[in-house]
Amino acid sequence: MIDDPKSEALVENFSDQWLSLREIGANPPAVELYPHYDRHLENSMREEGHALFRTILRERRPLLDFIDPEYTVINERLARFYEIDGVRGDTFRVVSATNAGTRGGVLTMSGMLAVTSNGTRTSPVKRGTWILKNILGTDPGLPVANAGDIAPKVPGIDKATVRQRLEIHRQLPQCARCHNKIDPLGLALENYNASGQYRTQEGFGYQGRIERDDPRIDASSKLPDGTPIDGASGLKRALRAEQDAFLKCLTQKMLTYALGRELTLADQPTVKSIVEQTKQQGSTLNRLIEAIATSDSFRNH
Repeated sequence: MIDDPKSEALVENFSDQWLSLREIGANPPAVELYPHYDRHLENSMREEGHALFRTILRERRPLLDFIDPEYTVINERLARFYEIDGVRGDTFRVVSATNAGTRGGVLTMSGMLAVTSNGTRTSPVKRGTWILKNILGTDPGLPVANAGDIAPKVPGIDKATVRQRLEIHRQLPQCARCHNKIDPLGLALENYNASGQYRTQEGFGYQGRIERDDPRIDASSKLPDGTPIDGASGLKRALRAEQDAFLKCLTQKMLTYALGRELTLADQPTVKSIVEQTKQQGSTLNRLIEAIATSDSFRNH
């Protein structure tokens, strides 16, 4: 069934749902700040999620390749955007880690990075929340009532980096409770701007241009358990260590898709059984799909 062309519906529909690919372009980066952003790039961003999912499925690659693969799957338009040489044509293909540099996996896909930004600047809060929900299967909780935003009249706020803005926000006790677990994950991706392009400085020049003395990006942070992480590579290593949580999260997402309904507490024994079966058989997407398709919940729903 997986090898049948009809399985392309799973590739596109599930990855759209899980990776928020349908949201790409809903709030595009501001054109005056990101003039390189165009429709071809936007379409390529969306297809990158499909291409990675398709590669992991068809080539029976490990599930952890969603987090930290030794390759990326791109076309020429994305290769230029990612500053990767040697890719020609609009067809998506696997590019080795030697050329991929700062890319690889769902965390550094430009589409996800753009969706979890605000159009003009990055949002570590949105990015951290996305990781908690879609990689670790954790509910970050609702914002505290009346928590509000950063006061616009804070001295120097117009020249503050995103990190500095969040530090101001976390000074409020009612905000720190949630932000302490969300922000470290999002700050690790701060090297990627609101369009998903890699950068080493935050730009405060005319129309967002990076000037010589603009602040360098600090993408270091600590997880709530004290684990230090620095940048996307450090975040990927930390999440690899949480592979059981990731497998459970992905199982819940895919079982929800397969059943066409939200899961309940009564479904948790099924989730546990599918996770264990998948791990025993090699932790690939193919094995996960097979375990779901043969489960009593799926066959009797």
